[in-house]
Amino acid sequence: MDENTLIRTAREGDEAAFRALFDAHSGRVFGLAYRYLRNQTDAEDVLQETFIRAFNALDTYDPGKTAGFGLWINRIGINCSIDALRRGKRRSADPLEGAAMNTLAAKGPEDDPERVAGNREVRLRIDQALDRLSPRQRMIFTLRHDLGYTTREIALSVGTTEGSVKKHLFRAVDALKKRLRRLAMENGYEL
Repeated sequence: MDENTLIRTAREGDEAAFRALFDAHSGRVFGLAYRYLRNQTDAEDVLQETFIRAFNALDTYDPGKTAGFGLWINRIGINCSIDALRRGKRRSADPLEGAAMNTLAAKGPEDDPERVAGNREVRLRIDQALDRLSPRQRMIFTLRHDLGYTTREIALSVGTTEGSVKKHLFRAVDALKKRLRRLAMENGYEL
């Protein structure tokens, strides 16, 4: 069944059709929320909230006005992620994420505890710098640099213009450079 047929039958109350839409899009929505919130439980909560909102608003979805169901559901997920961050009830980042990064980074000739500790410190500082961005800047930065969305896709997902996306990206990158410059110099890098 194609997506438009699934949407139509889901609107009519077909739970299997809505489940198929969930299966097709939940991975991307969860990934977006996880990258933004860096906590599995928070990302699962956002995933659930996103699809509840989508189900309740399914009658308002108009394929002629959006660039597709995927971007429409992403926009709901983005709003839910930003809402979760604003509520301030966010849990701390998953310790497993840092451990997985350090394990991957430690494979190779420089496999030593000092490097692992340094990688953990660098990731912590990057996360702190990202946390200091505005919610909108952080979301746009995450969509572009973590998930590889185009400027147009971000604009459609966030509900803004491409020019606004570019402005937010520029400001986010500039703020991150300033905040991370000292860390880079301490580690012998130039920004």
